[in-house]
Amino acid sequence: MAGVPPGKTYTPGLDFSGVTYTCPAKKAQSEADRAHEIIKEKLPLLHQINALLAVTFGDRPTFFVDGRGDEAKILESCDDEPDCRLNIKPEYIIQFYENKLEPRYGLFKDAFFNEASMPAGKIPVAINAFSRLPEPTEDVEQVKRDIEEFGYGLAKNVLSPEQVAIMRKAVVEQAAGERKAGIAQVDGGPDGPNQRLWTLINKGDDFLDLLNHPIIDEFIPWALGEHAIITTYTANIARPGNVPMQLHTDQVAVQPPIRDIAFGMNILFYLEDVTEKNGATRVYPGSHLGQVAPEDIFTVEGSAPAEAPAGTALIVDSRIWHATGPNREEAGERPLILLFFMRSFIRQQENNFLSLRRSDVWPKLSDRHKRMLGFYTTGALGGVDGEVREGLFVEWKDGVGRCGRRMTGVRGEGASVG
Repeated sequence: MAGVPPGKTYTPGLDFSGVTYTCPAKKAQSEADRAHEIIKEKLPLLHQINALLAVTFGDRPTFFVDGRGDEAKILESCDDEPDCRLNIKPEYIIQFYENKLEPRYGLFKDAFFNEASMPAGKIPVAINAFSRLPEPTEDVEQVKRDIEEFGYGLAKNVLSPEQVAIMRKAVVEQAAGERKAGIAQVDGGPDGPNQRLWTLINKGDDFLDLLNHPIIDEFIPWALGEHAIITTYTANIARPGNVPMQLHTDQVAVQPPIRDIAFGMNILFYLEDVTEKNGATRVYPGSHLGQVAPEDIFTVEGSAPAEAPAGTALIVDSRIWHATGPNREEAGERPLILLFFMRSFIRQQENNFLSLRRSDVWPKLSDRHKRMLGFYTTGALGGVDGEVREGLFVEWKDGVGRCGRRMTGVRGEGASVG
C-alpha cells in the first residue's frame, strides 16, 4: 500500500522490509522534474489566471508562475508579493494532468493534516448569473427539476413544527452531552465554533425514526437506484464567528473524477429558519454539470445561500460545489441533519460495520435500517464469509474472523475437500 511501510514479520524468510524497486530520492526528483515539464507545457493557458503564483514542491526551492501578462512565464525568483502561495506534492500535478485526481480536491486534501499545504492568497472567482434560483416548494416534481438544472432543490414542509422541535432537541442535547464529556468534534476556524455530530444511527431513537421519512423514498431511488446506502448520517451546528468551509463536492471520494454521473445525494433537514446571515449552506448553482469548478475554493464569493424555513429539506446532487456558510449572527446557532446516500458500490465514509457493534442499538434496527446501512447483499457485494447471493440480510456470523487451523487435505472433520 503506497505510503505505508511494511509491518512486523511473523514468518522467517518472508521479511520484505528491505526490498524496494524504487529509490525514494530519485523518484521524488523525477516527479518534481515531470511536474515542471507539465507546467511549462501549460504556460500558454496559464496567463488566464492573471495573477502571480508562488509554487513550492515540498522542501524544494520556491518558483513563480507569472500569469499577469499576455504570456505566462516561470520565474526562479521574484520580488513581488504573490497573489497565491501553493505548497503541493509534484505527484498531484502529474495526476491532474493525467486526469487521475480532481484538481480542486488535490489542492486542499493534504491541508487537513498539514496546515503548510493549505493554499494562501486569493485568485478571483467567476460569478455565475441566473435568471432564477430554486425556491422552497411542496411540489416534489419541481424540486426534481431544480436538482437537474441547478444541482439542488428545496422541499418545503418536510417536517412539521412538532417534528422540527423533536429533532432539534435531539441534536442540541446530544451536542451538549458531547461537549460536557470532552468529545465534541468542532470546526469552523481556529476557535472551533461549529460542532459536528457523527454516527447519528447510534445517538438515539429519534434518529432511527427519521430514517423512515418518505422523502428518502421519493428522491434517493430516483437519483441513485434501488440499492443506495447511507455513507454518513450526521448533524452540523453552525455558530456565530465561524469561518466558511472551503467549497467542495460530496463526490470527492470518486477519484479519478467522473462528472457525468451523480454517485450520491445529500438530504439536509433544516431545524431552524436558515438565512444567509445565520450560516446557510452556500451552493455554486449549476456546478454539477460538466467540468465545472469555482476558481477559488477558499471563498464563498459567487455562491448562493440556500435559504429556507425550518422543516425544509435541502436536497443536493453530490457533484455540486458547496460549503457551510458564515454565521454572522450575534447569538444563536443553526443546527441541521445531513443524511448522505451513495450508490451501493461506493465505499461508505462511516464504517457502520464497526460503529454499530453496540448491543443496545443493533436489536432496534429494522430491515429498512439494515438495508440502508449496507447490511444487505446487492450485485455480488456485501456478503459474509463468501455468501453473496442477491437480497440477503447479513449480520455478525459465528466463526468469521477467528483464527482457524490449517487444513491438511485429509478427509474428516475440519478437512479441506476440493
